[in-house]
Amino acid sequence: MASKHRVCVFMTGGIGDFVSSLPALHLIRKAYLNSRILLVGNPLWLPLARAGALVDEVRSVDDLPLHAGFMSDLSEDHPLSRFLAAFDLIISWFGDREGRWEKTLRGACAGSLLVHPYHRVHAFEGHVSDFYLTTLKESGLCVQDSVGQRQPAAPILRDTVFPQSHPSGDDRAEGGPFLCLHPGSGSSRKNWPKEDFLEVADGAFRRWRLPSTVLIGPAELGQKAFWNQAGGPALSVKEGDPVLEVARTLRRAALYVGNDSGITHLAAAVGVPVVALFGPTDPARWAPRGRDVEILVQPISSQQVLEALERLLT
Repeated sequence: MASKHRVCVFMTGGIGDFVSSLPALHLIRKAYLNSRILLVGNPLWLPLARAGALVDEVRSVDDLPLHAGFMSDLSEDHPLSRFLAAFDLIISWFGDREGRWEKTLRGACAGSLLVHPYHRVHAFEGHVSDFYLTTLKESGLCVQDSVGQRQPAAPILRDTVFPQSHPSGDDRAEGGPFLCLHPGSGSSRKNWPKEDFLEVADGAFRRWRLPSTVLIGPAELGQKAFWNQAGGPALSVKEGDPVLEVARTLRRAALYVGNDSGITHLAAAVGVPVVALFGPTDPARWAPRGRDVEILVQPISSQQVLEALERLLT
């Protein structure tokens, strides 16, 4: 579709935001197959982007003086101006409500621009993935008006190879099927009680002899003592793994249960059957998509979760 040139995509946010943008990144890659695409983003999830084939390069937002983009009259010889001038197309899902970032882009980049800051998603009525897709319409990409009406045919990261960052300490998970639990999220308001997660782990072992692996990240450090105390032959804890190792653990899992979080979106993207627990956020806007995704809205009992897991197993 396009001749060889350089494309830069800016986005910030967490893992869930990145996973939600994947259909749009896939469309950009397809449209600009012969171009070199750079993704500037959050260093927490950039290794996921590097592992995939949707972009050619990645760069952390921390490595660029982006703060200068909100200053007035940025000089042509400023490092940020020189960086922006190197691209024929810039797609920015990053910016401010006052338009200062867009003004900087227009002053520095002689190529084409698509500037749709992420804060505009709150005025968008559909699913967050559809927000990213619809921002590409003005570029002439083939985005249909019915976008988002159907579930994706396959998890978009299912075939991605995630390099092993370090040997796994969970030999049981490597050797057989297991249930993966992620009891946290970016907000405690979205978290199902950890005691209920433990009930699900106990029930899965009683019903299917399926052990559980609990993923603990920085947001769940307050639960660390609880899960370490609850550990036993049917329960193990993986704490502080880098994102590629988390993705590898998710892919090996037979089933997954988690709150509305970035890790839950990642689980659906790599293809593990997912039970996603929602509330107070709206699943119509924020839920992970996929054939093997069950959405439950709180209040939820552990019995309901086990029944959802059984439906996914069958």
